Amino acid sequence: LPQLGPHLPPRATQQPWRLLYCTGRDGFSLRSLYRRGGPPGSPALLLIRDTEAQAFGAFCATAIRCSNGFYGTGETFLFSFSPELKV
Repeated sequence: LPQLGPHLPPRATQQPWRLLYCTGRDGFSLRSLYRRGGPPGSPALLLIRDTEAQAFGAFCATAIRCSNGFYGTGETFLFSFSPELKV
């Protein structure tokens, strides 16, 4: 989070972050991710570590949810930590 801080919108840096979903605790179901996606309108940070220990993810300006179309704002971005942060 400290490395991503400069890239986050100001409203996202002023709030406390909490872990809503973890595959070790919640399993690998996409449905579970959607259920735990957070309150509507709250931002979400998705961090993924693959089987080769590479870390990447996305900042979503709104909660992650199931949808038939696109959603989000221009604040949404992808990032990678392989080998250094790229946004």
